[in-house]
Amino acid sequence: MFAEIRRIDRTFAALHIDLPKECQDASALANAALAATNSPAIQDLHEGILSGTITPKNIGAKLTDSAISIMAAERIITAAEGTQSAINQLYFQALKANADKLVAALRPAFDEAAGVIQTAGKHFAADANERDILNAGMEAVNAWHNLASAKTTAMQIINARAVIADAERDHSPAYLHYITGTHTQAQLWQAEAEYSGVGHGLHNLARAGFTLRLNTKAEAQKLAETARTKTEQQQAQAEAARIAESKRDSSLAFELAARAAQ
Repeated sequence: MFAEIRRIDRTFAALHIDLPKECQDASALANAALAATNSPAIQDLHEGILSGTITPKNIGAKLTDSAISIMAAERIITAAEGTQSAINQLYFQALKANADKLVAALRPAFDEAAGVIQTAGKHFAADANERDILNAGMEAVNAWHNLASAKTTAMQIINARAVIADAERDHSPAYLHYITGTHTQAQLWQAEAEYSGVGHGLHNLARAGFTLRLNTKAEAQKLAETARTKTEQQQAQAEAARIAESKRDSSLAFELAARAAQ
């Protein structure tokens, strides 16, 4: 019960990020509902018998009390399950309303991890061996020493960023959340292939020359829009050049034909 909320709480807690107060309040409701489903009736009987407080004279009454408590607990579980929808709604509304703030809160940890991954990608591929790394120089060696920790942190942030995207109903391709710059559509297709390819997605992106950055939904959408615009401009320029060249060729052909006719 409330498994998704508890998973998200753990995800952000591992990164030392405080969720919005509304999320915390919803989690408190969920935890209280869960606590109410725990009936200590059987344990109380067990301890009462061992301690001697339950005797032949009162065991009947104690059993009756325990039976009532157990039946109530069963009903409480059903009632608690009925609260999940409303509590989840409160929780995810708060995530959505604070999405950009949460991305900003994740950026310092991302920038630190991405700096290591960016340096590593500059010097060696994700599947490089120790000889490759040593031959790449001290900067590569230093990055390699910190790379495992950086990738662990990056994966935690990727999980947290996916939670934010789900809350926002952000359907941007995941890789757009992790790069910056002005790119063509072809370059973005390459970025998508690198991110989803074999190995670590961020390392692959860095190795391919992309600059890593943690983006909000609007920033990710801006990347895609800029790529479309840039590609359209390049296509228009290429078409204009083709038409101009065709006109020059036509003029030359006309002139040659005219001279030949003289």
